[in-house]
Amino acid sequence: MTLVRWTPRTPSRCSPSRDYAGMMSNWETMFDEFFGLPPAAPSDWMPALDVREEQNGYRVKVDLPGMSKSDLQLSFENDVLTITGERKSEVEKDEGRMHRTERFYGKFTRSLRFPADVKHQEIEATFENGVLQIVLPKSDQARIRKIEVK
Repeated sequence: MTLVRWTPRTPSRCSPSRDYAGMMSNWETMFDEFFGLPPAAPSDWMPALDVREEQNGYRVKVDLPGMSKSDLQLSFENDVLTITGERKSEVEKDEGRMHRTERFYGKFTRSLRFPADVKHQEIEATFENGVLQIVLPKSDQARIRKIEVK
């Protein structure tokens, strides 16, 4: 048996979610080619997000560069937070040739299930500098509390 040294990738270059997304993209491409399906439209994209549990609730941050808050819709139903939006393509008036396109445009939907302990009537969302931040407070019963030992 040969041991292979594991070297973690730097967070700025690669993340598990990107690795998984890349793997799924390769998998889908293989099936599409096998069945003769056209490749996925370039507008198929999902913005990156972070979900953090804190003592008083949950915090979701979503990277949405180039978008405004009027492009977004949020809903919370049956313990599922759904974020929907659309980044519109920037059409250039210039007659020059495009040499490389890596930015994605189009509609997206992200849905996240949370435990039933979220106070849905107190959810708050802010949008600043291309980052959507959603705070989902926990109910008082779900919060961690310290118990003094006597």
